[in-house]
Amino acid sequence: MRPSLRQVLADSHVAAVAIALFLLGSLDAAFSALWPPVFEVLKYVFTAIAILDIPYLGSLRIADRSMLILSISYCIVSLSAAWLLSKWVYGVGPFRALMSLRSKLIRSDHA
Repeated sequence: MRPSLRQVLADSHVAAVAIALFLLGSLDAAFSALWPPVFEVLKYVFTAIAILDIPYLGSLRIADRSMLILSISYCIVSLSAAWLLSKWVYGVGPFRALMSLRSKLIRSDHA
């Protein structure tokens, strides 16, 4: 009898690699989304310290807002894809699936 696609993905570790890539992509998107606002806050604080006064506070431009929205939506989509694939193949969340697969790889002898 032929194994199911779910079993083939679990045995070949393709699903684990895809889950890890989805999680890394969401982490990258979150960093890309949050870095410009954090940088603006740091720039504001350092300018306030340097001039010993309250500097001009500019608002987010349309390009900054659209980048923030796109990055956050990509982060949500990547996390959702990792979660759905992990639930479908392994029956648990992505972090638990990767941790259990890691422990299986460490215990087994792949010499």
